[in-house]
Amino acid sequence: MARVAVASTDGTNIDEHFGRAQDFLIYEVADDGTYQQLEIRAITPHCSCGGEAAAAHPSDAAVEQLSDVEAVLVNQIGPGAVRTLEAKGIRAFSLKGSIDKALTSYGKRRTLLENHIPGVSQCGTGGGGGGCGCSSKGCR
Repeated sequence: MARVAVASTDGTNIDEHFGRAQDFLIYEVADDGTYQQLEIRAITPHCSCGGEAAAAHPSDAAVEQLSDVEAVLVNQIGPGAVRTLEAKGIRAFSLKGSIDKALTSYGKRRTLLENHIPGVSQCGTGGGGGGCGCSSKGCR
């Protein structure tokens, strides 16, 4: 069983940026791809994005709040947040689409991911620069 945090605004799709997420859906995912939602966890968002980048590096606080998960599934994530998550042993996956499909696939392919098989991508994309993907125009 694995705990996975998902950033979603509608509870159906992975459609939220890591730095903007105010809460994460926390799931327990079995190796056969079945899953159950455990909770909705409020998170201190670390991307202030009113035209200003977040101060210091509050992604550390968000990562601490997710320290009991092994992966986060988000629509976008900046490279700084990916590094902070990886330092805690948490994988970051940047994707969009159905939570159901993503969790089912994660459960069935988790062993492959743990063995780092080539062709299975783990990525943290978020565009240039800042740890939360912020720019002078706001979050991406």
